[in-house]
Amino acid sequence: MASYGSARMIRMDVAELIRPPRRIKPSEAAAEYMKVVGGDGTIRDWSPEATPYMVEPLDCMGGRKYDAVVFVGPARTGKTNALVDGYIAYEVECDPSDGLIIQISEDKAREFSKKRIDRMLNHSPALAKRLSPRGHDNNVHDKIFRAGNYLGIKWPSKNVMASSDFKFVLITDFDRLPEDVGGEGDPFTLASKRTQTFGSTGMTLAESSPGREITDPNWRQPADCPHMAPPTTGILDLYNRGDRRRWYWQCPQKQCREWFQPNRENFNLASKAVFCPHCGAEISQAEKKRLNMAGRWVPEGCSLTAKGEMIGTPKGGRIASFWMEGPAAAFQTWASLAEKLETASETYELTRSEKALKTVTNVDWGLPYLPRAMLDDAARISPADNAEDFERYLVPAQARFLTAAVDVQGGQNARFIVQVHAHGPDREEWLIDRYEIKESNREGLDGNPAPIDPASYPEDWDVITQKVVEATYRTHEEGQELRIRRTIVDSGGEEGVTENAYRWYLKCAQNRLAHRVRVYKGASARNAPLIKESKVPTAAKADVPLLICNPNLLKDAVTNAARRTDNGSSRLHFPRWLGAWFWDEWQSEVRQPDGRWKQVRKRNEALDLAGMNRAAALSLGVAKIRWDKPPAWARPVLENSERVSRDERREMQARQPHSRKKTEFKKGKGFKGA
Repeated sequence: MASYGSARMIRMDVAELIRPPRRIKPSEAAAEYMKVVGGDGTIRDWSPEATPYMVEPLDCMGGRKYDAVVFVGPARTGKTNALVDGYIAYEVECDPSDGLIIQISEDKAREFSKKRIDRMLNHSPALAKRLSPRGHDNNVHDKIFRAGNYLGIKWPSKNVMASSDFKFVLITDFDRLPEDVGGEGDPFTLASKRTQTFGSTGMTLAESSPGREITDPNWRQPADCPHMAPPTTGILDLYNRGDRRRWYWQCPQKQCREWFQPNRENFNLASKAVFCPHCGAEISQAEKKRLNMAGRWVPEGCSLTAKGEMIGTPKGGRIASFWMEGPAAAFQTWASLAEKLETASETYELTRSEKALKTVTNVDWGLPYLPRAMLDDAARISPADNAEDFERYLVPAQARFLTAAVDVQGGQNARFIVQVHAHGPDREEWLIDRYEIKESNREGLDGNPAPIDPASYPEDWDVITQKVVEATYRTHEEGQELRIRRTIVDSGGEEGVTENAYRWYLKCAQNRLAHRVRVYKGASARNAPLIKESKVPTAAKADVPLLICNPNLLKDAVTNAARRTDNGSSRLHFPRWLGAWFWDEWQSEVRQPDGRWKQVRKRNEALDLAGMNRAAALSLGVAKIRWDKPPAWARPVLENSERVSRDERREMQARQPHSRKKTEFKKGKGFKGA
């Protein structure tokens, strides 16, 4: 007998296509429609009471206020179950739309589809009814529903994350994805592009436990940003871009009632318990569920009163970002947390392998990992702690000659950055000056000196000659000063800088200053020699001596010299007058296991210039000096060929009226002479 279609079913299918979205929160939809299937086959309703900290992140995904939600947390928090499974349930039942799930690999995408998505859809009666009745519409990586909406379960590839538009893209286990997908960019940016067509209704999710290492061991928590994550790539970098919400509990002690974070900092490993940092009271594991039920997400810039009132101004933006740590995880006991960390630490002590320690830190505690080698470096005494009281612009009594290093900065804030070192026997050094040159000898539109432009104006380099090469510094001998023996200038930067650096050298050579100046270039090869002087031919048919140096080896040398705490060979002395800005620059790079130095902060001039000053001294042959018979320029002040009296210096300045105005400095702001 022939089988005929049902008009009633056809009408129902057509009606499904035009069914308006149901206006409920995603967390309410998940609780109402979604079944959770355990690995043991048990089936239960999803309950917001089991993981109350997941309600707010999930509900943020259903509104128009945010373009993206970022969630950082350890394993055993129920984050994937809520934010991926729960949101799929909401979209399928309440707002049918095309979507995409990104897993870490094709195999993991297949496993995720079969073990999570299929089980959830098939065992949730309301959701099962939404599946297309056609068999070919439902396969491992592609799901089509009665309303015509599509769900892909894919993996990060250039083809998957290109061209197609989706209302939502959900990225799970973000820190285990490649940082660059097929040379096209990072997964989050690519995913966000796919949802742009949907405007304010589009949603991108990234959820993960931290998996990337901290890049700056010297980073310190800013006082005005207590929720900021340490510098690292991946999920915590995305978290920092958002409004930075942290999970807070209220102390159960009646005499306290202050709010605090249940995190590693507030966890006693010995007693395996969380404690309140305000009153010191330890909290029982039995209290965790109740405290989570009453817990609150607090964004950066806000705080909670004892009555639970949110005060302050939250950090704005279109990304809602959340970060919680292991002690608050619903399905992780505190005893387990402490024991896993203790076992991993013992493994490290026995084997020196950090693998287990990193895994426990990332996956169980929900924290980024700082490699032990970097931790040891950060724990060493900082050169800032050993800074000494010696005067600026004054050559120390033990010093014999001076060098200066000049870094060239372009762009809108173009300038020359100058650092001057005094050198003594056995490579002992003192930093005696640091300043910037921002004004040229050219007249600006307002009649004041025009800003420096090293790339466009060759004549702007004359200020290096006037203010650095020809500068003198006071000594402990009354009325006696020392000239800078060698000035070294970086030739890298914007287009035009290298050519102008060469032209500057040739001009110095014409003025009989060639022995006082060198042009510097950092070598790119990791195994390049420490220092090598090459001759560079120029259009002027004259060669420029170019110092090609290995910046990694130079930075090794100066950082080791800076760590020495007693006087003597190779120590680099720092003065107390240097500000915090200098130490931020000094700690801006981190040495990698392969010997390269990686920049982790924007400003790194202090370290670069210290290395360049070391190169300047080496170019003078300081390593070969016999200090019982030093060259004339490295003798004690009264015998030194670089010595000039105060009166002689003034006479030289008087004979050069064209540069005097630009060379002299106000006392205390760059004046080197007395």
